[in-house]
Amino acid sequence: MNRLLVLPALCVFSFFSLVPAMGLPPVVNDVELTRMLTDGLGKAADDGTGVSGEVLKKAAEAAPRELKVSLPKGKAGAPSPGYEALSKSVFIIGSVYKCGKCSHWHMGGMATGWALTSDGVMVTNAHVFANATGESWGVCSIDGKVMRITDILAVDADADLAVFRVDTGGASLRPLPLAGDAAVGTRVRMISHPDGRFFFQTSGEVARYLMAPTLDGKKQKTAMSITADYAKGSSGGPALDASGAVVGIASSTQSIYYGSEKPEEGPLQMVVKNCVPVAALRDMLKKP
Repeated sequence: MNRLLVLPALCVFSFFSLVPAMGLPPVVNDVELTRMLTDGLGKAADDGTGVSGEVLKKAAEAAPRELKVSLPKGKAGAPSPGYEALSKSVFIIGSVYKCGKCSHWHMGGMATGWALTSDGVMVTNAHVFANATGESWGVCSIDGKVMRITDILAVDADADLAVFRVDTGGASLRPLPLAGDAAVGTRVRMISHPDGRFFFQTSGEVARYLMAPTLDGKKQKTAMSITADYAKGSSGGPALDASGAVVGIASSTQSIYYGSEKPEEGPLQMVVKNCVPVAALRDMLKKP
């Protein structure tokens, strides 16, 4: 059974901060990151600059499938980027809502996005916006910068891909280059936000390519399974090769159970991770 990875609405979440103390690796503060994202999106909702889930849902439904964009290129022979560099290209996608019982803004569902261009074009799954709710949507970087989502630029619902734009406020983002097709056995790493555990890196390899049903179940598409772990909240996260280029985009999971007369009652044997191959994204993007 396919399970989409959008994190259900919660009343409390977390934002993040890097703590470069005495040469130690970056330290992620989930609680602080959630607070910063909630405060930033709540402020945008209060001052009328936030874009609501309803607006984004309609924009996604009307968006074209193709988009003209200048893509970044990886540098041949360049050393492989590490976690600290790559995590700056990955973002938390979130929204805020009011519960009606208090005056505070609460964090809604979360997903993962990543920078495609330096001027604010990003990528995630189409299902992230398919049933969007909430009063204000945006993204948060690993250093706590909150940016409003302003528009949906292109959507391929069958492939489960959405390209959207954020307001960078004039800042330049670090985009991720797109790789070619990854062979089975290619080593990959995933950076995403499983169940509110922000900027979580896992590693594995490309396990196989397969024909999988589209979200509406009416067609089939090519999917790519990987062994790097992810979970709800990871929707849209980039699967990266050794050079730091995107080979796939996290989309869904399939849990395999055995030993029970009732399906999905265990014991759990395995969780298959299915990604959108980068070829599907390349097919949406046309040179200007």
